Amino acid sequence: MIAQSVDEVIRHHYPTRFYSLCHVYAILGSNLISIIGRENFRPVAGLAAIDCGQGSIMRMADNSAFARPEGGAYHCWIESVDGPAAERQLVDLTFRHNHIYAEQNGHPWHRAAPPDFLWALKRDAVFECALAELPANFPDGQMWLAETEEGAAWLQRQLAEHQNALVVLTAEALSRCSAELLKSECTFNEI
Repeated sequence: MIAQSVDEVIRHHYPTRFYSLCHVYAILGSNLISIIGRENFRPVAGLAAIDCGQGSIMRMADNSAFARPEGGAYHCWIESVDGPAAERQLVDLTFRHNHIYAEQNGHPWHRAAPPDFLWALKRDAVFECALAELPANFPDGQMWLAETEEGAAWLQRQLAEHQNALVVLTAEALSRCSAELLKSECTFNEI
């Protein structure tokens, strides 16, 4: 319900750019997960690599893009904050758009459509290696991610510069999610 609520809000406000707004998904998603789940989650910005199939890896690994107004090839996701590092959770609410983003950026997609979101232990979903050492193919549900200082600074600027809009969007997504929770009468653990 969280993933669906965030996606609906972002698609409503940004119908032609939704698939490239990973930072908005990460910010709204971390806010909702933290509010509803009563656990601490944070948005994260850095570099990524995603398997498009047939040996094609889309690298979003331009750390200098965080300094350019037009942006570039980087990625944002969500991580849990509390607990031991080995038990940290990774959430990527833009997982459903990987194929759209890849194709819009010249990477033909040769895999099945991805699931709506990725929510897993970070240790199970992220390759622990250097970007140059990635395998030619990734198992389903895995990617390569690396948080960077430049990404963290850029994300903090986004939070500060767009605070009012992000509060409004978070409230809208929370309202949608709360309405769905009430309809289904389920608990957070069932989401």
